[in-house]
Amino acid sequence: MAVEKLLPQNVEAEAGVLGSLLIDPEAVVQVADFLRPEDFYREAHRTIFQAVLDLYETGGPADLITLTDELARRGKLDEIGGASYVSSLANQVPTSRNVKRYAQIVERTAVLRRLINAAGQIAGVAYNEPDADDAIGQAEQLIADVSGRFSHSDFDHIRDTLREYIDKLDQLHEHRGSIVGVASGFSDLDKLTGGLQKSDLVILAARPSVGKCLTAHTLIDDPTTGARRTIEECVRRKLPVIFGISDAGDVRTTAVSDWIDSGVQPCYRVRTHSGREVEVTGHHPFLTARGWTPLHDLAVGDAIAVPRAVPAFGSDESWPIELVRLLAYLIAEGGITDGSPEFTNTDPVIVEDFKRIIATHFPACAIRQQKITYIVAQPRIAGVRTPRNPLTQWLADLGVWNKLAREKSFPARVWTWSRAYLAEFIRVLMSCDGSIYPMAGSGYPRIELGVASPQLALDVHHALIRFGIVAKFYKTSRGAWRVQITDPVAVKRYQEQIGWIGEKATRFAGLTRSFPKRLSTIGHPPRETWALARAAAQRHGLSMSELARCSGATARSGKYAGYNPHTARSLPRTRLAGYARTLNDAHLDAHPRWIASADIYWEPIVAIEPIGEQQVYDLTVPDGANFIAQDIIVHNTAMSLSLAHNASLRYGHGVALFSLEMSKEQLVARLLSMDAQVDQQRLRTGYIDDDEWERISESVGRLSEANIYIDDTPGIPLVEMRSKARRLMMEHGFDLLVVDYLQLMQGSGGGRQGHENRVQEISEISRGLKGLARELNVPVLALSQLSRAVESRTDKKPQLSDLRESGSIEQDADVVMFIYRDEVYNPDTDRKNIADIIVAKHRNGPVGQISLYFQAAQTRYRDLELRTPDY
Repeated sequence: MAVEKLLPQNVEAEAGVLGSLLIDPEAVVQVADFLRPEDFYREAHRTIFQAVLDLYETGGPADLITLTDELARRGKLDEIGGASYVSSLANQVPTSRNVKRYAQIVERTAVLRRLINAAGQIAGVAYNEPDADDAIGQAEQLIADVSGRFSHSDFDHIRDTLREYIDKLDQLHEHRGSIVGVASGFSDLDKLTGGLQKSDLVILAARPSVGKCLTAHTLIDDPTTGARRTIEECVRRKLPVIFGISDAGDVRTTAVSDWIDSGVQPCYRVRTHSGREVEVTGHHPFLTARGWTPLHDLAVGDAIAVPRAVPAFGSDESWPIELVRLLAYLIAEGGITDGSPEFTNTDPVIVEDFKRIIATHFPACAIRQQKITYIVAQPRIAGVRTPRNPLTQWLADLGVWNKLAREKSFPARVWTWSRAYLAEFIRVLMSCDGSIYPMAGSGYPRIELGVASPQLALDVHHALIRFGIVAKFYKTSRGAWRVQITDPVAVKRYQEQIGWIGEKATRFAGLTRSFPKRLSTIGHPPRETWALARAAAQRHGLSMSELARCSGATARSGKYAGYNPHTARSLPRTRLAGYARTLNDAHLDAHPRWIASADIYWEPIVAIEPIGEQQVYDLTVPDGANFIAQDIIVHNTAMSLSLAHNASLRYGHGVALFSLEMSKEQLVARLLSMDAQVDQQRLRTGYIDDDEWERISESVGRLSEANIYIDDTPGIPLVEMRSKARRLMMEHGFDLLVVDYLQLMQGSGGGRQGHENRVQEISEISRGLKGLARELNVPVLALSQLSRAVESRTDKKPQLSDLRESGSIEQDADVVMFIYRDEVYNPDTDRKNIADIIVAKHRNGPVGQISLYFQAAQTRYRDLELRTPDY
């Protein structure tokens, strides 16, 4: 038989508290500020403690005589066991010295009982609440109510507050000129604010990604479903995952922490050698051999990294595979504009397959042949109204009916098909509209598709990329649109993974067993990579010919070993990887992780064209800070970290850092970059010089001793942050709490509300952060995003009204600071690398503006040194 467990309790501790108060009535001051009558488990003890508090509040002593008299007056004496029970409590303890400890035990068991009660209520909510989001919200509120039990505040007489203030004023006078708050490490800012003050909520706001945005119609591949969506649609849907590139150069999925509407900005269209295009703002970085480089610093001819494959395959196989082929037949060579659907082809295998599919899936239709065209019509019966052709209706439902040849494209559902279904679709479409034939001279096959529709050609181009087949998309001199596969590796991959149907399947049947001697140089690491190899060889005392012989690039001997490295061309990735293995060189070996990655294809830029102002969006990717958009690798994105670094390393303050955007590892990498003054890109790739290693080693020692505590829980709710901050304060103590960033936090509703409720939630979060600052008596520095209203004004400097989803942020904050960099909006400005920090609100001091120097490579801010030129 199961024994029912008792609720947490400690009756002996309860008796100890009451007995101590009877022995020493003055001991009540040690417990009255946190212990409540409802904290006692026994009802009699609750009644007795309430009477003790009432006597204390009226100024009367709560000894044995006065307490029994008060209980008798209330008619409660017999209920609690009479005067003899009260007298027995006084004999429970020999001294009142431990009254606070007893009281803490009583409070702790009371909290545990409340937690059990809340858990029961949560279970009831889970059983009865049909909406999961509402259930989670109610559960969080119940837990918050229990957690909030620890927050106490009492009235103080003004004389006490005045006394404390005068003491503080004396301290300020004695240390006038020095920083009395938590120093930011920026001289001019500390002069203006006096440092970050205890119990202040400080908001640091800026536009996200400092201009690194893409136009609204940029296409993103959903890794989960395979669907292609515009970035504008992704913003609305809050797509949770996306494709990106890892530090090792591997294409993989990664989480998105935020999608951002960035307003209207000047944009440029960037086109690569293979015909890939993306439209971005001028500061948007691309991955080059030198690392992430803004578009403004790139030119036609520079090579950028693109993914060799974007494996975005869905799982939809709801159709019979025959209908997949039928759709491909009609998109490729179908007449689908008026009358009855038509199909034109001369390959007997293809024609027979087409007829069989129509007979099986559209038996109400009949096929009428006119030369090489096959018309699918519905027989008419005299005097009977003929319903709509079912094949016509099927095409209309898919959105492809009534499309001219120049208007054709893939229906949306094609992108959600499985890998096998998409391969079948491409196989049939290419067998109709495509061709495979030998190239002049080499005799090696070339695969081509020529169509009248640019969108259809683009769709085929992207579909091939999903399979890792690199092709070129371009417009011919006659106005047609062509997709061309010439790279031997890509041709082989097409033959193995896609293939043909009909007569074209017999061409180059033995291709998988043959390769030409000379492969294409397109797609390999750019020619500037040769400098890395040459430098590594010199460090090991080798010439390039000796390195080639050691790595197997040549087997000959002699001064030049019969070896011509062709350094004017790109460096084959397999050769670069071979050099790294031979040298076992950390400087060189780090680079093949991404430069020589098989997942990356290097392409020269062939055009950069201004396209005027466009609606743009961005997203935040914590892991890797990059993503794949329209088959090109692009980048996304820190004064708060500079401030935390200064506060801890230079001034010895403890810092608690809640990072909702970046992982602990990424934050550590940034801090290491700042402290060692080594570019982040060099840390990410391992391309580090000997003197930098020494600085890094020293920085690791300094940072290890710093009182910096990092929590990287994504989307952390306010109640969880409060609980963790309290625990850290009790266990270690700290002087500054940093939140990066406020809009990624969740309130009691779990962050799932619409716009109006989201504003309310942000208000709840900002009030909670202000309350936390007061409770812990430390400054809370919270990063916040500005709304896109900044972009729509001629004057781009932020204002208080620009706080994104502001709610009551402005009202709750004691200090509001904005970051403004003129070069983001004016590339030709003479204020390059200068960040203006605008103190727009200062509840207890002056507002103003100071300037800092921004080192982008180390994401580091530092004091700006102004020098007067010599004349």
